[in-house]
Amino acid sequence: MKTNPSHTQIPVTRVSSILRYTRLLRSIGAPVDRLLDRARIPAELLNHPSAIVPLANAFRFGELACQAEGTEHLGFLVGLSATLEDYGPYGKILLNALTVHDYLQRGISLYNMLITGQRMRLSQHGEEFRLTIESDLGPGVGAYQSHMESLITTIARLREAAGSPWSPRELSL
Repeated sequence: MKTNPSHTQIPVTRVSSILRYTRLLRSIGAPVDRLLDRARIPAELLNHPSAIVPLANAFRFGELACQAEGTEHLGFLVGLSATLEDYGPYGKILLNALTVHDYLQRGISLYNMLITGQRMRLSQHGEEFRLTIESDLGPGVGAYQSHMESLITTIARLREAAGSPWSPRELSL
């Protein structure tokens, strides 16, 4: 069966997802504009949070930022500092969730409002729940940042609901 080229999808992400990284990077004096240029993301797009960029470019930006700062855990730091308001309309929908279950269901089912080419799913294994994040672009430092940010942001929101002493028994990516 032939694939129609007009139906080929390019994985994309909202500029708002990059803003969380640029805010942190600027606060530590990183060369944000140079990194954006090397990742082929026009700096002017930062003024348009709902605009989209190819996911590969966003992942490249994350990879370059990690290289520039000598870390592989930038997504962890971004996730710790993120608020649901940082996620724009997607975050507003999550803010209106009435229960943890509702929050997780909305977050997973509407994740493509923020990013395509990456999926979340929740599965139950006995008494354990697993949040899985998959990417069409394969493994890499940039994808790892996105996955780490999503995981840490989710855990932070769950801690708000369950109380600050709560933490998951095990984390893995």
